[in-house]
Amino acid sequence: MAKKKPSNKTDRSSPTTNKSLAVRLMLQRMPSASAPEIASAVKAEYGHSISKNLIYMVKTKSNMRSDGRPKTSKTSKSSPMNSAALWVDAIKMARQLLKATGSLANATALLKAINDK
Repeated sequence: MAKKKPSNKTDRSSPTTNKSLAVRLMLQRMPSASAPEIASAVKAEYGHSISKNLIYMVKTKSNMRSDGRPKTSKTSKSSPMNSAALWVDAIKMARQLLKATGSLANATALLKAINDK
């Protein structure tokens, strides 16, 4: 005999019945809060008693792609030197910097000053 589906449908879009959704909503409101702070806020607003592990799991899942790999941040500031032409251009620019500053110590100090900004 086939198993019957339960008749009571739970509302998965309501944070009062869905603990993970309640945690996600709290994380959106308080992104820099710690796990115990999130747990107490969820308890106060939605009445759920949740563990820190659930909060950490929801945080981890929110930082993953749909296929399970972690998201990588794409920064346009630093690009990898993956071709010989890029290396040649970088060496030419370094030579120009050395000529403009007069010495390696001055060039290094200038680059450190730029990097600190």
